[in-house]
Parts: sequence; structure tokens; C-alpha cells
Amino acid sequence: MTNDFEIEGTLKDYLEQMIKNLPNGPKLIMLALSKKDWNKEDLSLKSGVRRGELNFAVCWIEALGFAQFNSSGRQKLYRLTPLGQKAFEMFNPLFLDVTEEEE
Repeated sequence: MTNDFEIEGTLKDYLEQMIKNLPNGPKLIMLALSKKDWNKEDLSLKSGVRRGELNFAVCWIEALGFAQFNSSGRQKLYRLTPLGQKAFEMFNPLFLDVTEEEE
């Protein structure tokens, strides 16, 4: 499998807009996954995303193709995809822009 993604042109613009529109949870999960693969419990702790919101937050980045999980028995191990790694490198400031959400 190759990790050579060319994110130029319309794909680059599309990904940039999608990342700008991400809520805080998916951004925090991307930050945690950029360092290491995590199981669900540890991902919740390391990202700061409450366990009850984790599935919702992970869906955003899975839908964009940035993250995936592998099952190991009953446990799921989450990690960034090659596209997710490239997007995190290219759009790092957008992922770091975590704003305070209104309640």
C-alpha cells in the first residue's frame, strides 16, 4: 500500500472546508490519534472527548476517511489512515484550532 496522496486542487479546498467545519470533538480525536493508536477507552481519556460523545465524534473523521478501527477480539483499536496522516500534516493549524463551544 502506498502513502502517496496528492492533495491539490479541488480535493485540497474540499478537505480544508470540511476540517474548518469540524466540531471540537473530532479535532481533539485527530490530535490524539496523530501521536498513537488508541483503544476506545484510552482515546476518550487522551482526547478529552467524553465517552458518550466519542462515537459521534469519531463518525466525522471516519466519514472523511481520516480514521479507521481494527477489531482485536472485543476491542477496537483506532488509528489514522494514510489520508488522515497526510491531512493532519497539511492542515495542522486547522486541527489545532479548538474553540470554546457554546452550551
